[in-house]
Amino acid sequence: MRRRWVIYLMIGIVFGAIDFFYLGFLYELAGPQVLFASFPAGRFLLWLVLNVGIWLVPVIPIALYEARLSRSRLRSAVASLSTWCAAIVAYYLTNAVQLAFIGLPGRQELHISNHSAPWFWENWASVLRGDILGGITEWIMVAVVGGAIVGFLAASILLHFRPSRAT
Repeated sequence: MRRRWVIYLMIGIVFGAIDFFYLGFLYELAGPQVLFASFPAGRFLLWLVLNVGIWLVPVIPIALYEARLSRSRLRSAVASLSTWCAAIVAYYLTNAVQLAFIGLPGRQELHISNHSAPWFWENWASVLRGDILGGITEWIMVAVVGGAIVGFLAASILLHFRPSRAT
């Protein structure tokens, strides 16, 4: 049992890191000129599904797998919210790694090569408090509530249509 929970967390970590770069790709694919220029509802809906709906990809299979094994809606909900929480933390830590080691054109002051600059550590303290920890704190609430709801609903549907076997 313990091993599958570690796997759930690892899936969340990998998903969070991939999603960080996926959103950049999605923005390049359908940036503001596509979304806000003529604002066709169909494109916006597609963008919304690709942006938000992607978060269902790791948790639905996890919720269903956990429900199948444990026959518990609660464990399925906890598995889903744990996966999303791990993904949120990994997402924002990937952001920090990108800023520190890869770099961004508009944020060169945060790259590790500038570690001897006079404001380097103050800039990083501000980014960590505001962007990284602030983002984690803001979105972890969504991960807990949303993950629990999605996991509970997925398990409820599965368990409703697959009743337990009587012995």
